[in-house]
Amino acid sequence: MRIIAPLAFAGLALFSVPAFAQGDFVAQFNGAFSGGGQVRTEADGNPWNVDCDMTGQASESALSFDGRCRTALIFSRRVGAQIQIDGNGRYTGTYIGSTIGPAALSGTRSGNTVTLEITWPEAVNGDTSATMTITATGSGFHFAVDDLDQPGGQTVRMTDIQMTRR
Repeated sequence: MRIIAPLAFAGLALFSVPAFAQGDFVAQFNGAFSGGGQVRTEADGNPWNVDCDMTGQASESALSFDGRCRTALIFSRRVGAQIQIDGNGRYTGTYIGSTIGPAALSGTRSGNTVTLEITWPEAVNGDTSATMTITATGSGFHFAVDDLDQPGGQTVRMTDIQMTRR
């Protein structure tokens, strides 16, 4: 089984109209951000503390992030996402940050939170899917990636990162 470090930040996809109009919502992701949290490299492993810096650009029809997350001297990885927003509130794109290559993102927004399906290019923890949630906090955003520890198994929080506007 191939394990990756899903510094799944990125996919910041969004949808619907609830709490914020589309333009107001995506505008929260423009700018420079720093933050950190925890990332697991294996579903049954201990989490690593990470520090991250990212820059976001957003418009009515696209959202992108690019940055780097690192832990001590152990690793440093580029993370990012390029998301297209269609007229029906569907968000699709690509996440970059996994050791197994780019992953596909697809999802929708409800209020401040975007929920994205991640489709990995190879099996991770026995399957090729995981779930990313991104929540706008006003001063930044929180993102998390949840995956099953094995097909049909328990959900494990693989990534849990809080970013704040610099």
